[in-house]
Amino acid sequence: MKVVAFIKNKKAILSCIAAMVIILLGAFAFVFTDQDKTGAKVDRSNAIQVAKSLPAEQVIPVASPDFFTEYRLERDKIRSERSDLLRESIKSATSDEARQKAQDIMLKMVMDKQRETEIESLIKARGFADVLVFIKENSVSAVVKTSSLSREEVVQVADVISRVAGVKAEDITISAKP
Repeated sequence: MKVVAFIKNKKAILSCIAAMVIILLGAFAFVFTDQDKTGAKVDRSNAIQVAKSLPAEQVIPVASPDFFTEYRLERDKIRSERSDLLRESIKSATSDEARQKAQDIMLKMVMDKQRETEIESLIKARGFADVLVFIKENSVSAVVKTSSLSREEVVQVADVISRVAGVKAEDITISAKP
């Protein structure tokens, strides 16, 4: 009795698999033919035009991003990957302590990002073209887009960083980059 039921189930499974294979083959055949959905022949004669190169006067050179733009993109990419890992850690944590630790790290990361953005905006508001701020455990570094910084400008930048990040002046590093 069990053997007969097993054979019938095996035949049903094989029939289903065969039907799915036939359906998939039909779908592939339809996608890769030169006919559109109405059955009309598709004209691909203009497809070669895409591969033709533009005349030199129509090519617009793209300026490469500067250090500040590249670093921001890289920093955001790294933070995004780190956030994803922390979210996974929070989801799969086996204890409340592990979950809380991952949540604390994520919260600190978000707060640091917020403070970095705020500091960068406040420094730009002082007339600098661009700036990158890096908040670490007990220190902050800033790279200001300028050829050089006067003592007064360094004091202004350090004051903003100290107020927003809550670090001492001796824990702040400021450099200039054109």
